[in-house]
This record gives sequence, structure tokens and C-alpha cells, in this order.
Amino acid sequence: MNCPFPDEAMKTVVSYLRRSGQTVVYSEGSFVLNKGTPNLTVIGQAYANGAVSLTEDGSIQVCGVRIIAEMDTIKLRRKVEDHLRKSASKQDIIRIAACLGIRLK
Repeated sequence: MNCPFPDEAMKTVVSYLRRSGQTVVYSEGSFVLNKGTPNLTVIGQAYANGAVSLTEDGSIQVCGVRIIAEMDTIKLRRKVEDHLRKSASKQDIIRIAACLGIRLK
């Protein structure tokens, strides 16, 4: 199951790319940074192929460049827990576990 790139992370990546005048492009079989305007579709494809990734320390890797993300993980955790408590079905919880790489017995 492919999980979508989180909105907050996408905003951070796009902001960084705009400030630096760069974009992510697919060239010669891999994703690389190049001059230009960010394209959300290509960034999403790069995420699906691992060229853009979230790291355990909360930063974002974009084609080998580390971006410090200013995401409030405590606030995100509370929102996720609240949503799961109120409205998530068993299927939703299993889908989330699969996205997180948790093996089910």
C-alpha cells in the first residue's frame, strides 16, 4: 500500500524548492534537483520512488538534500489519536499499520 505524501511535508518541500529556485525532475532514470518551478505531481512521484522521504528525526530528504521540517509532532500525534478514537474502523487501523510497516499477526 502506498501512503500519500503528508500535506505539511509537501508544503515544507515546496517552500524550500521555491526559496532555492529549484524543482524535482526525472532525468536519466532518477529524480534530481534542477532549476525551475516545483511541480506537485513530480514531487509526489519522487516520494513514491524514495527520492523524497521523511526521516526519523523529522527532517525531509529531497534528492539527498536534508530539509529541517518544522512539524509539531505532538500536535500531529494528538490529532491522529483523536481521529482513531472517534471514527476509525478496524479496516482503517489495519491500513495505517500497513503504512507504518507494522506486521500483523
